[in-house]
Amino acid sequence: MSSFSIEQIRGLKDLVVDGVAAGIDASERLQQAITRQPYALLAQVEPIAAPVRMIEQCRQAGTTLVYASLRGANRAGATLAGKIIDRVDAQD
Repeated sequence: MSSFSIEQIRGLKDLVVDGVAAGIDASERLQQAITRQPYALLAQVEPIAAPVRMIEQCRQAGTTLVYASLRGANRAGATLAGKIIDRVDAQD
């Protein structure tokens, strides 16, 4: 069984954190693009255009907040993992 150096473990942690961050970014872009389409169509119907635009703005803001929370959780997980790795490294 092979063992990993502390530098390799740190690198793996960084790779996972970067991968999760990239996934969050891509997912947000895709969700915003997909959900924008029906609102754009509905906004063309003049009697409901104004409320549709307001609802779309609220949806965009909510989506942005959710993804900001995911980014924060990813950063917090990275910090925690870094502290655990530091503690393990200090014990060696």
